[in-house]
Amino acid sequence: MRGGAAAAAVGTSVELLAIPGVGPRNLRKLVDNGFEGVAQLKQLYMDKFCGKSSEQMVEFLQSSVGIVHKNHAESITSFIKESVDEELKDTDSSKPTQKKRLTFCVEGNISVGKTTFLQRIANETIELRDLVEIVPEPIDKWQDVGPDHFNILDAFYAEPHRYAYTFQNYVFVTRVMQERDSQAGIKPLRLMERSVFSDRMVFVRAVHEANWMNEMEIGIYDSWFDPVVSSLPGLIPDGFIYLRASPDTCHKRMMHWRRSEEGGVTLDYLQGLHEKHESWLLPSKGSGPGILSVSQLPMHMEGSLLPEIRDRVFYLEGNHMHSSIQKVPALVLDCEPDIDFNRDIEAKRQYARQVAEFFEFVKKKKEEAPSEQSSADKGRMNPQVMLPNRGRLWVPEGNPFAGSPMNLDFRRAMSSYISTEDSGCRNKLAVLAH
Repeated sequence: MRGGAAAAAVGTSVELLAIPGVGPRNLRKLVDNGFEGVAQLKQLYMDKFCGKSSEQMVEFLQSSVGIVHKNHAESITSFIKESVDEELKDTDSSKPTQKKRLTFCVEGNISVGKTTFLQRIANETIELRDLVEIVPEPIDKWQDVGPDHFNILDAFYAEPHRYAYTFQNYVFVTRVMQERDSQAGIKPLRLMERSVFSDRMVFVRAVHEANWMNEMEIGIYDSWFDPVVSSLPGLIPDGFIYLRASPDTCHKRMMHWRRSEEGGVTLDYLQGLHEKHESWLLPSKGSGPGILSVSQLPMHMEGSLLPEIRDRVFYLEGNHMHSSIQKVPALVLDCEPDIDFNRDIEAKRQYARQVAEFFEFVKKKKEEAPSEQSSADKGRMNPQVMLPNRGRLWVPEGNPFAGSPMNLDFRRAMSSYISTEDSGCRNKLAVLAH
């Protein structure tokens, strides 16, 4: 840019002189490189350097723009960075819907009906259609890894002893990627199929008990699981939805649907996974020996729930609970009945209403003053936690539960433990048929 054109450009770029480090010489260099105002420098920062080291923009200003003195380039970079950060802060505060967005993770046994719940209930009902964004489990990523399109899921099925840790490690990575990719949604509620916590509390436990992950591998998994989860708050949901049905019911549905990836799943294995979900997500009112205990809601919160879900919402709490999800609320939905959602529209809407009511409850809880929450916590009893004994079912008061069909009464809240010491690799394809 030369002569009168350059003079005109400089005339329109006086605002650049207000930036520390910009004098007449640096002004001309900026203008000659297309930066005729502060807005262009901010856009440069947003496009190339936002979230990166400030040193990278300093180097760019020196090598590409021609700012000779490093301290001048540093002053310009600091000014632009602070301006952009302040604008981003103001923009975030002006988007209440984005700030109030909640995340629920949908958990449950194999073949309990998670896909039906997400597709038919969350996607097709008036109550949830405009409220919910659905994030399915990233199975496609497990089946197509890298430029050579490795199928880590099939590799795990074929050689579980060799690939159990590798697979679980990659499952965690894909959940992190999935959480990041779905952050920008605009709907108030994000429903994610399963979570890193069901990976750890259910499926990693399963492969460990099957001796497909040894003590060293489980130790390595735990050594990075806790710090990574703590540093990525987006992985921690605002609530859980536990779709609950007996192992027998899940097995019947699995046999009816006959999905290829679930071909090796046995009833015994479903019983083992059911126990792991129960011991993690379902509270017990009792506190005697052998009982897993999770606190109920304090009275002032329980009263704010509509009757339809009042007996189905609990706090996750106890020594067995990961610290990141202590006191996170969970909604337990009875999925025992076989319902034709094509015909029984009212049943579908009833499930949807329960989720919508749970959303409103958690949203209100998030908006409460911290002092009120602290007061509520003080009145909550410390739970006594003890893993159930092997081979028997337990209910409150420590009474053995007979080998009859699973009682799904929410008020009796039991947990079961089925021995997993089956011979060979009987459940090889069952462990992570997510």
